[in-house]
Amino acid sequence: MGLVIAASAIAFVTTEMDDLLVMFVLFSKDTGRLEKSAIVLGKYLGLLLLVAAGKTAASLLSLQPCEQLLGLLGFIPIIIGIRFAVRELAGEKERAGEGKMSSVVLRSISVASALLGSLIITLANGGDNIAVYASFFPSLSRNEFVLSCVVFCVMQAAWCAIAISVINAESIRSYIEESKGVIIPALFIALGLYILIKSGAVVWLFSRQAVPG
Repeated sequence: MGLVIAASAIAFVTTEMDDLLVMFVLFSKDTGRLEKSAIVLGKYLGLLLLVAAGKTAASLLSLQPCEQLLGLLGFIPIIIGIRFAVRELAGEKERAGEGKMSSVVLRSISVASALLGSLIITLANGGDNIAVYASFFPSLSRNEFVLSCVVFCVMQAAWCAIAISVINAESIRSYIEESKGVIIPALFIALGLYILIKSGAVVWLFSRQAVPG
């Protein structure tokens, strides 16, 4: 049991180390309690889907574009960053338009956006998760697999707690608030580019286009 716990923790850390940076970006944009809860829920939903994919990945990994296709979702944070920058430039016009909508509707949209963004970005950054899980899960019995999933859930909670603690640090929070019109779009665009490059999605996409039809 101890070996399974240790191996599961190592599998999580090796695949989720860069995910801390992802969560820093997500939590820097959404500061409300409901939005943060939605981001955490999105992370868990994403982890659940990645574990499910890893469990059946013997066939998935035989399809070369699997990781690259997930990597194409890296365009999503780029779009989010550009949209955030445009909204900041729009300034008062955007806020005036939003004033016509009820606060409940706006809050619901904000929470749904945080949940969906967290889920999509988790999946986009999950190509290496599937590869590691595919080689790790077959060595586990059913009970060991369940234990491994429990370890993943506990580790995910720790990751979220670390990210929230760092972002809530007064110096970091004040800096983000002062320069959010620049730093948040830049972080999201950089995150999207990182996912596209890391997954090999851009190279794969252009190589596909270069192949004669």
